Amino acid sequence: MAGPIGSPEIVADAIHRALRDEAVEVTGMKLLAGGAMHDSWGADAAGRQLVVRLSPPGRDDIERSRAEFAALKVMHERGVRVPKPIFVGENERDQTFMVMSRVSGDSNPRQLLTNPDLAACREQIIPDLAECLAQIHAAPLAAVEAKLRSPRPDEDALLFEIEREVEEYDRVKQNPHPVIEWSLRWVARRIAELKPRTRPLHVVHGDFRVGNMMYDEHGLTASIDWEGVHVGEAEDDLTWFCTRVWRFNRKDLPAGGITTRETWIAAYEKASGHTIDRERFRLWEVFHNIRWSVICMMQSKQHLDGTMDSHEHAAIGRRAADTELEVLRLTGVVG
Repeated sequence: MAGPIGSPEIVADAIHRALRDEAVEVTGMKLLAGGAMHDSWGADAAGRQLVVRLSPPGRDDIERSRAEFAALKVMHERGVRVPKPIFVGENERDQTFMVMSRVSGDSNPRQLLTNPDLAACREQIIPDLAECLAQIHAAPLAAVEAKLRSPRPDEDALLFEIEREVEEYDRVKQNPHPVIEWSLRWVARRIAELKPRTRPLHVVHGDFRVGNMMYDEHGLTASIDWEGVHVGEAEDDLTWFCTRVWRFNRKDLPAGGITTRETWIAAYEKASGHTIDRERFRLWEVFHNIRWSVICMMQSKQHLDGTMDSHEHAAIGRRAADTELEVLRLTGVVG
């Protein structure tokens, strides 16, 4: 298994660069839990609690991180519950890093879904998350000083993502997956039957789910991990939250293992003032389960081709089949 990407020396260097002060004392450096691709370190410096996120050499690009930083900056300025971004850059080791404020709370999804002491949090977090998404989607695109991945203004956002996913599937598959190939065509055919979109395209988080949020006993404290930020439509974020893998075996509560789809949609409609097309929502949910299945294939490919020596990646590859079954359920092929 690969070791940590960073070290106390690398973390201290990142903070010195961020604060533009090589003399500032950096203390309390600790590798934080979570993060499949990046390392996140907590540290204290200049009276501030900070997080330094490090990317492995060659596995991230500075432009993508700058886009994430630009989106975080806009969201923080607009009062969205996110960490305050402080600095983004590269070090001599070809590692991209970002320094941000540390937000209180926990991100452990299983604790959120099962701990009896968090019952009040589970009651409050759905309206909190809906309000957070509504604020994200209302942010003006022009305020984000970075080029975000985007369909054309006249292009269907879901069809745009399907075309990208077909390319990714062809790149990572180890063998044919008939369910994936059929279901991608199934979604694409039904997009033509949808009502025309009336809401303009807007910023979407891109990885809005249980596990990418900080919470305490009162509810949401921050939305984190913005590296997937792009331009799209609300259903993109709303249905990734409902994808099978993020329910953590709470099959009766498809929206993040916390509530029902309809309660989740209604909370967003109340917070945003926008109506969600249920059929468009359904197609996005099918697509995102396809997307997760392809991610599983990508993880296993990284282990099999030697990019990463990771039993975890190999095991995740086996979960593609579970998600294919979910796709067949959502499309009505099986009960």
